[in-house]
Amino acid sequence: MKNHIIALSLILVASFSSCNSKKDIEETQTNSDLAAIINPSEKATETYYYVTASSGLSLRSGTNLKSKKLLVLPYGAQVKYLSSPEHTAMTLGGITGEMIEVSYQGATGFAFSGYLTTLAPPQPSETIKDYAKRISTTEHKVDVITKAHNKGEDYGMTTSIELPARDWKETYKIAQRLFNLPKNIQPDFDTKGTVTILNKQKRERTLTDELTLNVSSKGELQNLSYAYNLKNYKRTVMITKTKNGFLITEAEESK
Repeated sequence: MKNHIIALSLILVASFSSCNSKKDIEETQTNSDLAAIINPSEKATETYYYVTASSGLSLRSGTNLKSKKLLVLPYGAQVKYLSSPEHTAMTLGGITGEMIEVSYQGATGFAFSGYLTTLAPPQPSETIKDYAKRISTTEHKVDVITKAHNKGEDYGMTTSIELPARDWKETYKIAQRLFNLPKNIQPDFDTKGTVTILNKQKRERTLTDELTLNVSSKGELQNLSYAYNLKNYKRTVMITKTKNGFLITEAEESK
């Protein structure tokens, strides 16, 4: 009888402990959920941008271009996004953007977003393959595919790279550096129809030096096509949108 009483006592103690443990777990979960609601910023993903302006980008004390210049953000610098003030949209040098609040090495101010990208820009003299390796991540590996002309490398080469860029403008900025596209050609990506932009600095012996934005009948941008032709040489750079980003393909051909 005594043994039965002891066994029953142990069962009751175990059951009570189990209930308390379950209650503690539920309370912990509830507290965690409440904390997430009260402090949603703790789970927010931070956003970073990279400076693409060759001569650097001004960090100012206010959203006005006449605001005090705090410092110059160097090309390739990584800045942390903080906020987007209203009514700051503008166009500078043919590039549209807005003044956004960012921080850099302890300094906080406002910079023009037209010269900021989510992908790190190519460094001077950096090869396409080295650039692809540098921006590759475990989630998204960036590959470069090269293919010689059917007559051999002496007759030309095709090079392709797919970038996980956020939009046409960002992709074009990177393509300008990777594939040496004319700096003075700054397309309007909101164009409603197909348009061709001539390079105003085209050399005398150059037959073709132009960028074409091909827009569908529905007003959607389908691709960008840059063409550069000499008497015995032809080069094209095509940018198209893909499922994972944007594909840039350069094709060179010598006659």
